[in-house]
Amino acid sequence: MDEAAERGQLGCSRESSSVQAAVSQGLQAHLIHLEQELVAAQKRRDFAAVEALLADDFHEIGNSGRLFCKADTVRVISEVQIVDCTFNHFQFLPIDDKCVIVMYLATARRTRDGHEHLSRAWRSSTWVKRGDAWQVLFHQATVVPAVP
Repeated sequence: MDEAAERGQLGCSRESSSVQAAVSQGLQAHLIHLEQELVAAQKRRDFAAVEALLADDFHEIGNSGRLFCKADTVRVISEVQIVDCTFNHFQFLPIDDKCVIVMYLATARRTRDGHEHLSRAWRSSTWVKRGDAWQVLFHQATVVPAVP
């Protein structure tokens, strides 16, 4: 991966900075906190907290290319234990005042069936505000191939 892509610029840095400015720093911090809380809830096996952060009509495209609904996602994550996860290079794409796409690079260590896996992926979550709460409506991860 080249240095610009690693920093998350992906050839659109001038445009990104003005678009990100449209999302207040307070909302950016809140959405980052919610992304981190979603992973923290998975790590501590608090699936009720995970479900509360996912909209009832939530969908995800997994790195397998398969489409998951909320129930499928909760079932799959219950089979995996997150050991550690780091987040970098957050970017924000506002759709309107109640919808923001959050993009970031995540590195996660997980165990499943006694085997540990390390993955890096560009992730995007579409957060929507419904009532007083922000929830994830859609999520997708694109795996970053390991550099030999």
